[in-house]
Amino acid sequence: MKFLFTLTIIITLAIIGTPLVFAIYFPSIDNDMDLITLEIIDTQIIFLDDSIQDYLNNSDLVKITIKVTNDELDYFLLNDNMIKLWIMEPDYRKSTPDNKVFDLVDNYSTIYDDELEVIYDNLPSRELFEECDWIIERIRIEQSKEITVCYNILRSWNNEVLNIDGEKQYYLVMMNNHQATSCPNCKKILLSSFEANSGLQTPIWIQKLFIWYSLGKISEQDFGNSIEYLVAAGIIPEEKEKIQPESTLENKNQQLKEHQTRLSLAQQTNLYVSAMSFYETSHPENFTGVICKKQNNVVTLSGDYTNDDTYYEAVFFKLLLFDGLNNVVSTGLSKIVDVLPGEFSHFSVSTPYKGKINSCFVMIDSKFP
Repeated sequence: MKFLFTLTIIITLAIIGTPLVFAIYFPSIDNDMDLITLEIIDTQIIFLDDSIQDYLNNSDLVKITIKVTNDELDYFLLNDNMIKLWIMEPDYRKSTPDNKVFDLVDNYSTIYDDELEVIYDNLPSRELFEECDWIIERIRIEQSKEITVCYNILRSWNNEVLNIDGEKQYYLVMMNNHQATSCPNCKKILLSSFEANSGLQTPIWIQKLFIWYSLGKISEQDFGNSIEYLVAAGIIPEEKEKIQPESTLENKNQQLKEHQTRLSLAQQTNLYVSAMSFYETSHPENFTGVICKKQNNVVTLSGDYTNDDTYYEAVFFKLLLFDGLNNVVSTGLSKIVDVLPGEFSHFSVSTPYKGKINSCFVMIDSKFP
């Protein structure tokens, strides 16, 4: 009897004590999120196929490094269950011409390295998942900590890779505690507005992509999917542009010669088209009097260029044509030679194009002293 009584007490204490233990790690207190600063440091999108046979199971891994700063909270315990990934989609039934209404369609919680290793059991390397770990951090007042959270995002029915800059909106959301949602008392950051690719330096996660491929850590198919996404998103140039030889005066002159040949053929085959249209132009400050017009299915941009304080053997100009969706649809190339310091020179650059364009843009393609 004493044994049964003792056992009953132990079990009762265990049942009572278990939630107390979890209460220590996951406090139910509602934090005032106005006293917390959330900043995205880096966003990585890794395209992985976990099941080639069943494409409906394919996912893309999103790794987001964030910096969390406790501004004024006396006690703030952060765990990764507080960080959600929300996917919102336009609801055209509720939207109006002047206001597009978004509804929550997916709500993702963090995923850990051990779970990911099971999902991607055929992946040669586990290094991709090392940062995807269970997190619980005490952050004191005026203290900041960086953590990385990971999400395994299922692809759509047509197996398209993840595009955070598409029609759907992807938000990183920090709740005020470990509960499912605490909005409007939450922190919400739109991922597509995070300019991880700003500046001239290639983002680190893109550099790692090429390293992983060279080491055989990701398959050729996964690498190809990643490159297609980066090109489509405008993050890197098309492969044919990326592998062009080093820019030299000889190479540029060869490009110009090929372009002029293509332009000449276009002019010869459109001699009887006489309509002329003018398009909006844009240009840097060292260009003046710029005019963009289209005739005989050839677009020509001309104007005046003021050189800087250096002598150049040749200056190459590049013309870019944009359609109504702001996509570059054609480019042209031309040059001026023996450009003196501070010289005021006239230039003209053309490219054949039959379709409809919205605007023209001129830029300095390269200079050769």
